[in-house]
Amino acid sequence: MFGIKIKQYHQFLTKNERNRVYLRKNTAKDRAVADSKFRTKKILEKAGVNVPKLIVRFRSQEQVENYDWESLESNFVIKPVSGYGGEGIIIVRRKVKGKDLWQRMEGKTISLAEIKLHCLEILAGRYSLHGTADSVIVEERIKIHPLFLALTKTGTPDIRVIVFNRVPVMAMFRIPTEKSGGKANLQQGAYGLGIDLATGITTFGVEGKGQEIRKIYDFGKKKLIKVNGIKIPFWREILETAVKCQRAIPGLGFMGVDVVLDKEEGPKVLEVNARPGLSIQICNKAGLKRRIEKIDDINVRSDEHAISLAKYLFGEKFSDKVTEKEKDKMIEPLEIIKMKIPRGFKPDLQKSPVIKKGKNRVVEVRAKVDTGAFRSSIDRNLAEKLGLLSTEKVLYFRHYKSSLGRHKDRPVIGVTFWLQGKKVVTAVNVADRSKLRTKFLLGRKDMEGFLISARKI
Repeated sequence: MFGIKIKQYHQFLTKNERNRVYLRKNTAKDRAVADSKFRTKKILEKAGVNVPKLIVRFRSQEQVENYDWESLESNFVIKPVSGYGGEGIIIVRRKVKGKDLWQRMEGKTISLAEIKLHCLEILAGRYSLHGTADSVIVEERIKIHPLFLALTKTGTPDIRVIVFNRVPVMAMFRIPTEKSGGKANLQQGAYGLGIDLATGITTFGVEGKGQEIRKIYDFGKKKLIKVNGIKIPFWREILETAVKCQRAIPGLGFMGVDVVLDKEEGPKVLEVNARPGLSIQICNKAGLKRRIEKIDDINVRSDEHAISLAKYLFGEKFSDKVTEKEKDKMIEPLEIIKMKIPRGFKPDLQKSPVIKKGKNRVVEVRAKVDTGAFRSSIDRNLAEKLGLLSTEKVLYFRHYKSSLGRHKDRPVIGVTFWLQGKKVVTAVNVADRSKLRTKFLLGRKDMEGFLISARKI
């Protein structure tokens, strides 16, 4: 007996392609919004998106000089309104008692004179994206979530989510380091951990511009931990927040959303980026181009639909990612899969090809392995009986031409099933398999990491 190992190849988006094709979907008007942290904050607040509270904005030297700096005792951030790449940001933890000194996040102190000088440099445009005169915002420093606080002592970790056509297509967890100066910027030396969109669990890690790392230090546990397997809190809320940002700024068809986690209030948006970097692909070991092409022409019905698309189309099969060295499992040409039934639906299983109904809302279905098909497919009648053809389960319709030359639209639905004990969250085609013995066909997309038995049926 021998087997065939199923592999998947990813298409990476290059900087030239990003600039030439996808950034053109961003209008000049909304690029200008993204370039101004102040305007972004106001628009997102109006749209009901949580953002750090604004303390004060300075537009002139007089305002900087006349401000009551003594009133800022702790937890504030100074930023250039039109800054980029984390440049010009000072994060302050607390005021030093009895002195005109404040302690910065990375442990160093800064005097009142130095704070004012820094603000004046921002006003002069030193950190401006376009090199022109700028303004200063001072905003609250959020109360960092305990999980994030345990992973760094030099800044605030954040989540970068890339959104295209209202759908989250990729995400990474950015962790500041001493090398990055407390900034969550990979170009300056921060850690970047890829995140499985379906589960919110980290998969791979890189340092800086791409050096792979396998472990990071957990200050809470006081030991090194693996970069994979970290569960990001409030994951669904983070995705919902990212989707709301693109709805609030619709002229940014391709955008990055930087989200921080407040331990009490959950996700808050630091900023949106009209020109997100591409190193997120290295963190995820996956290509943006392929994912973007999948959803380029899909009509996204709602925020719920957008998140379902992200989950079922781009879920990275976490178990595959973190157990790469695990021995490959063998599957037969005919397999029994356990399929999840939507919550609240009572399936009609009389005269159906379902083998039996199990506990925890699953049914057993006989499936045929087909390495010639990329995507799995399910019989329309079976999908209806299991409640999988409801509006919220239909991700999109795929146009195809039948062998008789007829043009049809075939639904693609989100499905969760277990194959040899491994959970698979995926998108499958709905087809007419009424004349076939097996009502589910396993495509090679959902057999990654398995060996296929060469035994004939």
